[in-house]
Order: sequence, then structure tokens, then C-alpha cells
Amino acid sequence: VITSENQLSFLNVTRSLEDLPVEQGNDAEGLLNECKEAMDHLYKADVYQSFDEPSLFIYRIDIRHNGSIHSQTGIVGLVPVEDTESVQILKHEEVRPERSDLMSRHLVAVGASSSPISLTYKNDEQLDKAITNCTSNEPVLMTEDSEMKQTIWKVVGETAKELSELVSNKILYITDGHHRMAAAEEALKKSNKNYGPLESTLAVLFPDDEMLVLPFHRRVGDPEGRSSQDLLKAISAVCEIEKSDETTPERIGEVGLYLDGQSHKIILPKSNGNNLVDQLDVARLQEHILAPIFGVVNPGTHKLIDYVPGPLGINVVKERCDKDSWLGFVMHPLKIKDLMDVAEAGELMPPKSSYLMPKPRSGVFVRDLNREKNIQ
Repeated sequence: VITSENQLSFLNVTRSLEDLPVEQGNDAEGLLNECKEAMDHLYKADVYQSFDEPSLFIYRIDIRHNGSIHSQTGIVGLVPVEDTESVQILKHEEVRPERSDLMSRHLVAVGASSSPISLTYKNDEQLDKAITNCTSNEPVLMTEDSEMKQTIWKVVGETAKELSELVSNKILYITDGHHRMAAAEEALKKSNKNYGPLESTLAVLFPDDEMLVLPFHRRVGDPEGRSSQDLLKAISAVCEIEKSDETTPERIGEVGLYLDGQSHKIILPKSNGNNLVDQLDVARLQEHILAPIFGVVNPGTHKLIDYVPGPLGINVVKERCDKDSWLGFVMHPLKIKDLMDVAEAGELMPPKSSYLMPKPRSGVFVRDLNREKNIQ
């Protein structure tokens, strides 16, 4: 509805196959052409401010969380695509090839990168001070709505060079945007590495001590249609479980269970695996409960599991479970260090292991690849 009523909405550029009307089917080529037309329309409408000189940007996002303001400030710029191969940019999540393929085609067809990959790094005092100094100037953009306040400062010249040098040797960890990075890698390979702008991709670098990590809660349907009593019996055979007034887990190793209108607390057994990722709550839940009791062998594609992002809250988990009689598993958030440790070990987390917020808005920064190639 928003896209049809507002031709300047950036959602017109980022539409996916799921947004197509039924009569259009899965016409990916048609979709990509429409996305390019929408991007061209925004260029012609002159809604963007262009910067020809090499620039970095400081990007601050403020959101309200649990009754207070959470703020994180990062550096927006370009990172080399091939650094994921040289192990300076580390991943922790698998990607679905069909999704990254469509995103790669979108990148090339539209000729623009508009959703920065979110990266984190181990903060240090010198870099923190340099970023703070950059925010003493007047911002080039400040915008606010009911959900988020965004402030952007432009950084050029020696100051930009100093920032680049301070992050040049840091290990970077992808926190959001694994599919976008995979899409950038695929686009570069298909260009035979002969298209300059594709050698780097748009990213925002946030310090690890400012990252807000929330969980993805799980909802699972029982393929056997067992009674609540039988389900509790099956779970109690492998885990310590007790009735509880609260569904929210208090600490790592605990999972809240919502079943038939009642809340319970589960104490997860230790994993039988030796890898770092095996010790995470999401992996232990998968190993001891989801796979053996509910048959959820592949949590990324199984039809009887879905996920509720942490920001939606536990009440949403309960409401949905009350409607379809599924079980709700309420997770404790992992720490940003867990994500970084898993990435450093070269391991991959299960799907929907964490929900990091706030997420940078698409369309705030737009990198015009064709214009950039002409400048080069």
C-alpha cells in the first residue's frame, strides 16, 4: 500500500518477490526493472544530496528500548568485498543461495547499494575519541520519527584519513547483512573482477560495546498432535523443567516455555558437541528438544517452526501460540562476544540466533555504482 501511494518511498526500490501481485507470479526480471525505475525516479526527483569528494560519514542511531534511549554511533564507508576471503571480515551465519542470488542481481540491475552491511569491531579509546570529535560539527542530516532518530556527520580530508587508518587493521564481524555480503561477492565474481565499484561494498562499523543484542524466540508445532501433558513429559525426560510465573529466562542456560496458556522454565542440558557454537542456548535447544522431540532437523526450512524477533516481545509469542496451539520457546539473548568468538573460530550459528538492533535504514545512504564508475 505504501509503495503504491508514495512514489518517493524507498520501499519501491527494495521490493522482493513476495511483494509482487499474484498475477505477476515470480517474475524476477520484471521486479528488478521496476526497482531500477523506482531508483531512477528518486534520482530525478532530486531527493538525495550528492558528494563528489571522498567522504566517510558518522552515523548515530537513537531508539527507545526498555524505557530508555539506546544510542550507537558508527562509521559509514566502503569495505573491500574480498576481505571476507582474507579473514579481515568474519561471518557467523549461513546464507540461502537463492536469496543472495536475487540480491546480487538487484545490486547490478539497479546499480545502487542502499542498505549498509552492519559490522562490529572491538572498540578502543583512541577510535572512540576520534569518532566523538567528528560529532562536534553540524550534522548534514538529522531525521526523527516515532521509532528512530538518525544523525549523520560528513568526514573528509585528514580526519577521514585518520579514521580509515584507525580501523584499517581491525577484525570486523558481520552482525547484519550476510546475504548482502554474499550478493556483493557474487556480483564481483560475475563481473570477472573488472568492475571497480563492485570491489567494495557499503558498510557501517559500530563498536562492540554499543551493540544491542536481542533474541529470536522460537515457536514450534507438534507433528504428532500430543497433549500438553505428553509434551511436558517428553521434554522433562531430557531437561529439568518446572512451572513458573514468568516466561522470561533469567540467565543463559535457561529457556522459557509457553504451552497451553502456562509458563514453565527449562534448564538446558550441556551439549554433547565440542564446538563453541554447540554451547549456545539456541544450539542446545535444537540438540536436546527441537530435533529429537519435534523433528525439527533443519530449523532454517522446517515448516513447523517460526521465529519471533525480540523487539516484538513475549506477549506476541503468547498470542500466536494461543491462536494455533504451538509451543513457545522464549530465549535469553546471547552476548556480542559470543557472536565474535564463533566467527573467530570459523563456525556458523544456527538460523535466527540473535536479533541485533537498531538496524540501519535502507535508502538513507545510496551508493550510485554507475555514477561512481564514471567518476573513476
